[in-house]
Amino acid sequence: MSVEKRVADDLLFLLTYMASIATADIDRNELFKHTSEQKYELSIYFKRVYTLAAKWSYAYSRACKFISKKAKFVVLKEFFGRMASAMSSGEPEKEFLKNEMSTTESIYSNNYERSIEALKKWTDGYTALLISTTLIVMVILLSTMLYPLGEIHQTAFVISLVMVVICGIGVFTIRDAAPFEFRVHSLETGSKEQEIIKLLCRALLPAGFLLTLGLLLLQIPLGYIMIVAAAFVAPIGVMAVIDDGKITDRDFDFPAFIKTLGSLAGTMGTNPNIAMNHLDRETVGSLEPLVDTLHKSLSLELSPSLCWERFIKDSGSELMNRCTRIFNDAIKLGGDPAEIGRIVSSSSLAIVLLRMKRKPVSANFAGLVMLLHLAMSALLIFIIEIIVAFNNALTEMFESSGLAEGVEGGVADMAGLAGSFGSTSPAELIFLYQFTIASVLILTIADTAALTVADGGSKCKVFFYGAMITAISGLVMLVVPVLVSTMFAINV
Repeated sequence: MSVEKRVADDLLFLLTYMASIATADIDRNELFKHTSEQKYELSIYFKRVYTLAAKWSYAYSRACKFISKKAKFVVLKEFFGRMASAMSSGEPEKEFLKNEMSTTESIYSNNYERSIEALKKWTDGYTALLISTTLIVMVILLSTMLYPLGEIHQTAFVISLVMVVICGIGVFTIRDAAPFEFRVHSLETGSKEQEIIKLLCRALLPAGFLLTLGLLLLQIPLGYIMIVAAAFVAPIGVMAVIDDGKITDRDFDFPAFIKTLGSLAGTMGTNPNIAMNHLDRETVGSLEPLVDTLHKSLSLELSPSLCWERFIKDSGSELMNRCTRIFNDAIKLGGDPAEIGRIVSSSSLAIVLLRMKRKPVSANFAGLVMLLHLAMSALLIFIIEIIVAFNNALTEMFESSGLAEGVEGGVADMAGLAGSFGSTSPAELIFLYQFTIASVLILTIADTAALTVADGGSKCKVFFYGAMITAISGLVMLVVPVLVSTMFAINV
C-alpha cells in the first residue's frame, strides 16, 4: 500500500480534528498540544512544532516553516509551508484550518477516484494475466502429447515459478492501486460480529487444520480435503462479510446522525449528552440499536466517556471511531457543537461517498474472477484427464492386441498416447498430473489474495474469498475426472 495514501488519510483526519477544536478558540499551544496527542502516524510532526514553540521559544510560523523543510512527505511539506505563511500574515487559525480541511477533502477525493480508476484497469489486467498463465500450462500439457520437451521436471519448475511471479505481480499491483482505507477499528473489543469472528477463529481454525492434516495423512483425494478446509473457514468469512456490510451501513448513516446531534445541541445551548434526550432515534437508520444503548447509558448517569467508548466499540467502524473522538474532544474543549457537527459530518460523508464508488468495482471483479477460476481450473484438469484417459486406453489396446510384444522395450516404452509421439513415461505422466494440481493451487492462492486486496475492509474477508475459491477448486477436482471418464470411456 502506498505510504503517500496512508499519509493523506491521516492528514485529512488530523485537519478535521484541528478544525473542530479550533472552534473553541483555544490558543496555538493548546491547538498543537492536543493535535500532537492524537494516535496518528503524522502526530509526531505536530509534536515537533509544539516542542519547538513551547519549549524552545520558536515562533509558531518559524517552527512550521522549519518542520516543512524536514518533513518526509510532500503533502506535509506543503501544509506546514502554507500554515507558516498564514500565521505570518495574521490569518486566524480557525478560518485557515477550515479552508485547509476543505482543500484537503478535495485533494483526497481526487486521489481516491484516481485510485479507483487505476483499480479498474489493473483488475482487468489481472484477469488477462490469469488467462495467460493458464494458457502457458495448457500449452505445456498439450505439447507433451506431440514431442518430448527434454527434462520435464525442470520445465515444470520453471513454469510454476513463472506462474508464481506473474500472479504475485498482479496481486501486488492491485494492492498498490487500490485506495487506502481502514474500515474496521483495532480496539480490544469490537462489534458483536467481530467478537463472534474471534471465537470462530479460535475454535474452527485449529480444528480445521488438524482435520485437514489428518485427511492428508490418510491420503484422501485432494478435492475432498479442499472442500473440508473451505467448510471450516467459510463461517468466519461469511461473518466477516456480514460485519463489513453492517459497518458500511453504519458509516453511511453516521454523518447525518452526528450533524443532527451537533445542531440539536447547538440550538438548545447544551451538550450532546443532554441533547440526546431530544433526538428522534427512529431517524438514525442502522445506528438505532447503538444510539438506543448510548441513550440508555447516558440516562443512567454513567460516565459519558465510557458510554461513548461503548458506542465506538460496538460500531466496529474505524471511521466512527475517529470521527466520534474528534466530536467529543472538541465539545470538551468548549467548541460550538453545531459547527463541530458540520465539520465532522462533512469529512466523514466525503469518505463514505468515495467508498460507495469502490464497491461496484470490487464486486464485479469478484464475480469475474470466480467464473474465470472455475473455467480455467476445469480446463486444466480436463486436459490432463484426457491425456491420462488416452494413455490408459492406448496401453490397454497394446496389451490386449499383443502388439507390445513385438516392440522393443515392451509396453513400458509404448505406454500412453503421449509416449507414442514423444518420450513421456508413466512416471512423467504422474508428474504432469501433480504439476497441473500445483498450478490450480497457485491460482487458488493468487485469486484469493487478489479478491481480498481489491475489496478492502476487514482482513478476515480472506476466509470468505478463500473458502469460495478453494471450494470451486475442490469441486473441479472431483467432478471433472468423473465427466471425462464418462465422456471418453473406450470399450476395447
